[in-house]
Amino acid sequence: MLKKSAVFFLLCAALVLAGCAAEAVVPVTVTPAPVEELLPAASAAPEQTPSPTEKPTPDLTPTPEPTPQAALIGFAGDILIMQTQVQNAKQADGSYDFSGSFAPMERIFAETDVVAVNFEGAMAGAEAGYSEPRPTAPPATEADPTPKQPFQAFNAPDALAQDLVEAGVDFASTANNHCLDRGYAGLLRTAETLRAAGLLQGGCYLSEEDRFTPRILTANGIHIGIVCATESVNSNDGLIPSESRSFAVSRLSREEALQREIVSCREAGAEFIIAFVHWGSEFEAVESSRQEKTAQWLVDAGADAVIGSHPHVVQPIEWIETERDGKTVRAPIVYSLGNFLSNMSKPDTEYGMFARLCLLRGANGAVSCTAVEYLPVLCLKQKLEDGRTLHQTVPCYGDAALSITAMPPDESALRKMDACFEHVMDIVGTEQANLIEWSGEYAQ
Repeated sequence: MLKKSAVFFLLCAALVLAGCAAEAVVPVTVTPAPVEELLPAASAAPEQTPSPTEKPTPDLTPTPEPTPQAALIGFAGDILIMQTQVQNAKQADGSYDFSGSFAPMERIFAETDVVAVNFEGAMAGAEAGYSEPRPTAPPATEADPTPKQPFQAFNAPDALAQDLVEAGVDFASTANNHCLDRGYAGLLRTAETLRAAGLLQGGCYLSEEDRFTPRILTANGIHIGIVCATESVNSNDGLIPSESRSFAVSRLSREEALQREIVSCREAGAEFIIAFVHWGSEFEAVESSRQEKTAQWLVDAGADAVIGSHPHVVQPIEWIETERDGKTVRAPIVYSLGNFLSNMSKPDTEYGMFARLCLLRGANGAVSCTAVEYLPVLCLKQKLEDGRTLHQTVPCYGDAALSITAMPPDESALRKMDACFEHVMDIVGTEQANLIEWSGEYAQ
């Protein structure tokens, strides 16, 4: 798939650790030759010399105004590949195919210059065991009358990485509470696998140098830096070797290191910096005061926008302000995108949104976010002709009949799409962000 964006990677030799299982593949930016070089040379016209009595006619053609540079930067929420999704993605030959899960979103992705997702879990290989069912809590005892529910762990087949690329995804964050679901070795292999597929990956790192190598993408001449961080790793800090704890996972609590990442992006040429963070409380539809304080700190520290995930439900969008170099900066905050693809069954966890930042280079050369757009999305299950169940992410418009699905939707599916649209609209509204409207370029 061709996209309008040109993605360029500032990843250096720090992306490869001695002894790593896979070598990171760094895509090469190809700069097209000027159009003039691609056209046949025209015959040179004879030079006209004006007679001594004639004056050359002045060229009164006005100098054209430069075309404004604009870019759309899109973000999708949590991708969790659970056991039933792995089973249904398995093909007759033993391979795995998740492409159908993202197919309904491909046209939206193609209309977006850069697309980023949050991948929760590991790509630690089949030998590490794929995603497991949620474990049951141990029985209560006199010593522990309210035992804690164990965390569920996720491990997806490597095929998912390539399917994300082919769907149009450019960037994957792995800074989240499931990044150590298959231990430190799994964390490293996940980063390597995503990079080898062609994705720019951040949030978990292979070395100290890798941690502070800026993640920058270029879209229509605008340089965008992305920094990622998480509040939690599900109490799995002890799985990281002591010599790697300073760089393995970017944490929101380590403000000095996170600010260094932001500064590194700015020094490397980023004109707009986005903090893609994993925070908040699960299943809460309203942001916490802690999220609000963290958002303000990130913007004060140099982030121009903050995009959040982790609650697994949609939370509001707002704009906050800070002062930089004597000027007021307005930054959009997307508190939670909700789920993008999962098999969760708790209320409202099947709803999410795809959010886009509309960036524009102004007359003074500075890049700012002029608007936020969003599109409600639904995690929809449909039975395929071969008997398997497809978990897919479906865009939801005001008219559910405009949505694309793998199979023609029945009445139940249409009702779910309508409910998704209304739910997300009720939370986000249209005062702080605009709905992404149906483009009219395709239909079911």
